[in-house]
Amino acid sequence: MSQYKTPSKRGSVKKEAPKGRAKAVDLVTGKTVVEYFFDPTLVIDDANKSKKGQNPNDILLNSKHLFVPCKIIKSLKEDGTSNNGSNNSNTGNNKKKNKGKKKRQSMEDASDVNSGPALVKTADGTLYKVKAVHQMAALTAPDDYIGMKDVLHLANVSEASLLHTLRVRYKRDDIYTSAGPILISINPYKLIKKFDGESLYSDDIMMSYRSGDTFTDEEPHLFQAADRAYTHLMDSVHIVPHLEDDDHDVMVDGDAPLGQAPGEPRNQSIIISGESGAGKTEATKYIMKYLARITKKKDVHEGLRSPDGKIASSLEDRVLSSNPLLESFGNAQTLRNDNSSRFGKFIHINFSTDSGAIVGARISNYLLEKTRITTQIDGERNYHIFYQLLAGAGAETLEKLGMDGGASTFRYLGSKTVEKSEKDASDFAETLDCLARIGLATGDQQTVFALAAAVLHLGNVTFEQDEEHVAKVCEDTLPSLQKACELMGLEQEAVTEAILTKNLSINGKTIKKPSTVAMAEDKRDAFAKMTYSCIFLWLVKSINQTLTVAAKNNGETKVGFIGVLDIYGFETFEVNGYEQLLINYCNEKLQRHFNRHLFEVEQNLYSSEGVDWTYITFNDNRPCLELIEGGSGTVGILNTLDDSYAGMGTSAEKDVKFVNQLHKLFGSGTGTKKKDGHKYFVTPKFGNDRQFIIVHYAGEVRYTVDGFVERNMESLTNELKDLGASSTVELAKSVFSCATSDQEVTQKNDTRRSSIRGFSVASQFKLSLQALVEDLERTQPHYIRCIKPNLRKAPNSFAAGDILKQLRYSGMMEAIRIRREGYALREDHQSFYNRFSVLLGPAEIEGEAGIEQLVNVLSKRLNVTDADWQIGHSKIFLRHDLSDKLERLAALRVHTAARTISRFGKFVLHRRLSKLLVAWARFRLVMLKKYKRVRAATKIASFHRSRMEVQRYRADRKSVITVQSLQRRRVAIQRARKIRDPYCDMTYQDIKDLLETEKPKLDEAVNAKDFKKAAKLEAKIDEINKALDEREPMTRKKLEGLIEKCQSSLDDALKRKSYTEAGPLQEELDALIAQRKDLPTQEELKEAVKTAEANLAEAVKNRDFAGAASSQTALDEAKAKYAIAKEAEGADDEGGEAEAEEEKQGVAIDGIESRADLEKEIGKMQADVDDAIAKKDFKGASALQASLDERLKLRVFFPSVEELEEQVSETKKKMDQCISNKDFTGAETLHADLEKIEKLLEAEKAKEAEKPAVATPSSFSVTLIDGETKEFDSRHDLEEAIKETKTKQNDAVAAKEFKKAEAIQTLIESMEKLRTNLPTIDDLKNDIKKKQAEMKKAVEEKRFSDAEALDKEITELETKLSKEKEKAPEPVAPEVLASKSPNVSSGPSLKSAPTVGNRSQTTKPRMSATLVGGAKVPKTPPRGSLVVTAKTPSGRKDASDDVSDTVSVKSFKSRASKVSKGPAKTPSKKLDTMAESRPVSKLRPKKPLISSTDDSVLAITQMLASKRGDASLIVSNEGGLAGIITDTDITRRLVAKNLNAASTSASAVMTPNPTCVSTTDSAIDAMSTMVENHFRHLPVVDEQGGVVGLLDIAKCLNDAISKLEKSQSKTDDSAQVALQQAVMAQGAQGAQAAALHALLGPLMAQAFGNQSAPTLRSLLAGKPGTIVTPETSVRDAGMLMAERRKAALVVDNGEMVGIFGFKDMMT
Repeated sequence: MSQYKTPSKRGSVKKEAPKGRAKAVDLVTGKTVVEYFFDPTLVIDDANKSKKGQNPNDILLNSKHLFVPCKIIKSLKEDGTSNNGSNNSNTGNNKKKNKGKKKRQSMEDASDVNSGPALVKTADGTLYKVKAVHQMAALTAPDDYIGMKDVLHLANVSEASLLHTLRVRYKRDDIYTSAGPILISINPYKLIKKFDGESLYSDDIMMSYRSGDTFTDEEPHLFQAADRAYTHLMDSVHIVPHLEDDDHDVMVDGDAPLGQAPGEPRNQSIIISGESGAGKTEATKYIMKYLARITKKKDVHEGLRSPDGKIASSLEDRVLSSNPLLESFGNAQTLRNDNSSRFGKFIHINFSTDSGAIVGARISNYLLEKTRITTQIDGERNYHIFYQLLAGAGAETLEKLGMDGGASTFRYLGSKTVEKSEKDASDFAETLDCLARIGLATGDQQTVFALAAAVLHLGNVTFEQDEEHVAKVCEDTLPSLQKACELMGLEQEAVTEAILTKNLSINGKTIKKPSTVAMAEDKRDAFAKMTYSCIFLWLVKSINQTLTVAAKNNGETKVGFIGVLDIYGFETFEVNGYEQLLINYCNEKLQRHFNRHLFEVEQNLYSSEGVDWTYITFNDNRPCLELIEGGSGTVGILNTLDDSYAGMGTSAEKDVKFVNQLHKLFGSGTGTKKKDGHKYFVTPKFGNDRQFIIVHYAGEVRYTVDGFVERNMESLTNELKDLGASSTVELAKSVFSCATSDQEVTQKNDTRRSSIRGFSVASQFKLSLQALVEDLERTQPHYIRCIKPNLRKAPNSFAAGDILKQLRYSGMMEAIRIRREGYALREDHQSFYNRFSVLLGPAEIEGEAGIEQLVNVLSKRLNVTDADWQIGHSKIFLRHDLSDKLERLAALRVHTAARTISRFGKFVLHRRLSKLLVAWARFRLVMLKKYKRVRAATKIASFHRSRMEVQRYRADRKSVITVQSLQRRRVAIQRARKIRDPYCDMTYQDIKDLLETEKPKLDEAVNAKDFKKAAKLEAKIDEINKALDEREPMTRKKLEGLIEKCQSSLDDALKRKSYTEAGPLQEELDALIAQRKDLPTQEELKEAVKTAEANLAEAVKNRDFAGAASSQTALDEAKAKYAIAKEAEGADDEGGEAEAEEEKQGVAIDGIESRADLEKEIGKMQADVDDAIAKKDFKGASALQASLDERLKLRVFFPSVEELEEQVSETKKKMDQCISNKDFTGAETLHADLEKIEKLLEAEKAKEAEKPAVATPSSFSVTLIDGETKEFDSRHDLEEAIKETKTKQNDAVAAKEFKKAEAIQTLIESMEKLRTNLPTIDDLKNDIKKKQAEMKKAVEEKRFSDAEALDKEITELETKLSKEKEKAPEPVAPEVLASKSPNVSSGPSLKSAPTVGNRSQTTKPRMSATLVGGAKVPKTPPRGSLVVTAKTPSGRKDASDDVSDTVSVKSFKSRASKVSKGPAKTPSKKLDTMAESRPVSKLRPKKPLISSTDDSVLAITQMLASKRGDASLIVSNEGGLAGIITDTDITRRLVAKNLNAASTSASAVMTPNPTCVSTTDSAIDAMSTMVENHFRHLPVVDEQGGVVGLLDIAKCLNDAISKLEKSQSKTDDSAQVALQQAVMAQGAQGAQAAALHALLGPLMAQAFGNQSAPTLRSLLAGKPGTIVTPETSVRDAGMLMAERRKAALVVDNGEMVGIFGFKDMMT
């Protein structure tokens, strides 16, 4: 061991305080106090007797005050204590004599207080009695107090000063300390931040260590060591070295390092060593981060490619990703370390010496601890990846891997319950990220996890004996074996046979030998170990493939590498096994490398150079290495272990044989090391039949040989090795191939190994370790010694004894001494002479000037001796202090020479400047003259420009005054006109509205008896009436009044024979009569409408579509004139519409007088079309289809019973409204219209009653290609047949039988037509509900005959429904759908998006489905036609509608093409454009906000307000969609009813069972649905029924308007034609068509550029407003908003101050 074990070995110290001692002043006594390093070995007990029988080293290391500063309290000499600790007994005879000497003795002790026994006190107040103060080392000020950054700079270096320096720095979180080239790192077990809160490893800290050339000003750091290695690598190519620091540059042989040619880069290595848990792995991470950070370029270049050729992350990111990835698969938690590396790795990071960037990397791994896979001791865990999978993988992944039972279900994990930690989950996410960064695809990642899970399942397989004592797999563990084989892609029978049998080859014959239970268990564990090690090797191989980059410039770029070695630290446990032997052997090898480079190479260099040097002894561990690996003609432990495998016997017997052989070869007596035994081998006193002891450099380790021989030669048969090649998973084959390839490579490297015995693990490890050492020998090493501060892994705990022990066995004291006493700097003779010859004078250079003369001259000048520098054969060696002096002298000499040169330069400069000054003065005079001329010219020009600007300003000012006067005149005229007529700027309708507003105010004033206000209002109303009379528009009624008045005046003038008055009156009368043409009567206009309708019907009847178009235009113009006339004369518009409907309905076209006749004929024609198709008479079918299309167009002229009933209902509502408004004239008109409509309704009902009942066939048939007829009686059978036929069609297309495919396509179309005749389950349910509602209504109206007929229909529908349910497949459960739905934004209490389960019960059926040809049309298409003008009811369908609609939709393209070819040139192009509606998914519905039915309205409101939403989906407890709640619902159903938001649940306020749309549905269909049902939002579902979004009506409107604008740019047709085509293209009719007209009509009119663009006044006319004041309460405003269904305008004193909407109500 080191000669610096204790301070006592340094010899005695003088009594007086040496120079530089720490001298402090006691504040109480004012005396100088000297502090010492406390030495526990000098402590004496209370009886003043030294502690005997104890090892002083144990006393030293176990003291908590080891080498802490202490001060002397008092000397113990007066107590009679001697220096050797013995008592001077005083007898009664010499008491008086001692009393006489007491005074003299105290005076001597005062002068010699620092010697002899004394009482000392440590910093924490603990008192100790020590026997010799002079044997304790004194502290040196200030070095021992401030905590030096580099311990080499300490004035006195000892174990005490070194340990105390580390203690001081550790307490202030300075965990890194330099010892010359060696960096000492103490693990803090916590996150360290600087004073400003910045991390110790931040980017700024990284770059600060890269910014400077030297590191003297920076604190020691890992980044400093990494940057030193990087700088030396770059400088080895680009910079010529000068004074070489042996701390950084150790030579091996000659002037160039081993393996380095001249001009080639010198590779570097960073060797990180220390015990397990000292922080080696973390140090490796930060060093790699630093190298990647300082070399990463700002410009983004193309990343490397993964093995599958995909572009992956940048090279720097991949290098960093390799470390945490290997930690997941190669690190585990041990008793001493939570992240212990259970393998060794040497990372080669390649750098381009031209650019300095990382160009590749390679990882070498050593000895993965396989035993941990199958067994772990208490308190330790298996490899991290298993626990990461359990904590971080999703439930679906765990279920797929069979790991959903947790860690307790796996024997290889100890069968213990392990809580899922957040750290494991976050580490798993990082592992996935690292796998992706190295280019591993998602599928390959899942395969790797599957193989890892298979290892755990293998561990659950157990065996039992059968009757023949042969092993077999237990029945209850067969599922584990089956799952393991499934994950690995292996056959279960093959794996079972390989484990339970062994193939023996005898004379060319193969014999299968059954295995016992123990053999089967060994094979199972061996197979599991092989599988996991293959995964690890494959990962390393994949990482190396992605990190390797070939040189791109054919070798022009020089590449060097920095190797970072992170390998397991020295380990010693209560029970040490085979792995600990190999790990400690590896550490012995690295310690040997450390000793060789720091001691042997250095001292050999001194010897070869002939330098006078006193050799330093150090702890040479070469004999310990020879004991383990053999050498010098002796057999080592590993060789003995390999030989012990031979022969018969069990594993335990072979282990005993092995340990006995060791004791025989290396041991002698028990517990001692005798002369005839090896001094590093100890035979234990107890248990020597199973144990042996090796004295390592770090201390003695007792090894237990249980399982040594078996672990060294794994029982892995060829059958198990060959299983991987039979895997059905390609990646698994590649993984298993790593086992054989790795073994083949290792066997190639050692040709001496016998093939009979096989290749042992120890031999493989030995060769790998030798290769590692050879790589390190070829590099320039940089050492980092990691120290573990305590064994408890506790922060802020400095166990001085443990740290001193680690410093001792790592050789730190010897390394420090050789750095201090050796020659740190050296340089070639010629280089040194060239640099420092400037210090010689001219006289000293004369003669033979060489290195000797230079050294002699400088030695005399600096007064130094040969001890400070020496001249070697090729180099000169000198110490740090002398080199600093030489550098300063050389710099000073250069500085003096520079000053001399500077003085001469200044002289030359002054002469040149004087000449330049004269030339400049002359130039200045010339420039002054030129400046005066330019200034005068500029002044004249500026005066001229000023004059021009003044004139321009005056002209502008005059013009402005003129404009202002004209504007003032105009404003004055307007004000005067306003004074004369306050209503001059109002139209007739505005004045009329004002009058209607003021009349209620007058009534209120009269009722309130505010007669003053009433008088003012009455006067105002009189003025309004007067203005109204003046602005009343000219109507036919008013014209007739004027004519009558004028005729009366004319008659009166003629009676009075006043012919002068009669002439002008006659002219006025003629002019008024002439105006009758422009103002026809309503009867004339009505007659014109009837005439246009008759012309239109005639044109339609004659198939004259061009004439029909012109007749339609004429009809529209006549109706417009009629409406204008009625509006002007005050007639009710609705009554006129009713009349128009009546006239239209009363028209008989082509012999058809009612809707019943039309539907009857349509049904007949449809049957003819189907018959023609069945007979393959496609030409006839085409003609019949054209006739059918013409009949379908006539539906608009013959409203159905439902539409007439809706008209009756609407007319009644309008009539009631007229009565409430006291508009009895309008009510009378509506009453007359109502009677006419009711008559038509009765007539239509009578026609339907006369219609004979059509027997609905129970089945429908279609003719197949082979002529066979196939019948279908259910929708399920039909859909299955369609699927089967489409499959045949695909086969025909694949076989290129296109004629057959065309015939099959015709058959598919025929079968698809039958869909309308065979409704789905949802259609049947909807029809039953409708019929039940109709029957209920009929019973209420006492129409019992109709109710009976409806009951029969309901019974038939229920029979069909039960039949369809029997054949239909079971619906998917809502829970399954819920698991497939994507994540959306959740509300207060929901984590996932809802799904729409059985949509036939909760919502309407999906809006769209795919027909032949790819067009998207409604599944249950609405009734539609080319022109939609009638208002029809929605939501009522019958069988005839379904048939006709299907045919109409299907024949859409053929009709459009035929119309486009006709003479009328109908705009079919626009029709196709309008038909191409975008799907809902293109509108990008927003993510839905989700809440639960149990959530309170208050919570939902807060969530909507925070996320700025206006609607939330409500989900039931089962995960299905239960409803939707909007801001309008909250206002109407909560605020207006004064309910408590906190206690009211969402289910009480929501709109249940909302209508849903699919992502593939048409946007126009979605908009029409929202308009028809007054919806603002619709949930959007995907194909699986999961809710994926929420559609807003604003997006639909924007899409529709955009389409109309695009359509307008391609055609000049009117907006009405475009709107009708849009409605027809979507199949809209009835209320849906009317709603689309009402919604898009004004917008389209404006989009198509009509002359009269709609205004807000016209759009909002007749609609009540919602007006509140600022004083109105929120509840009152909510009630008013709920009643009007509008936002409220806030008006104060007649001015609008704001708007209060439904979204504001939530906030």
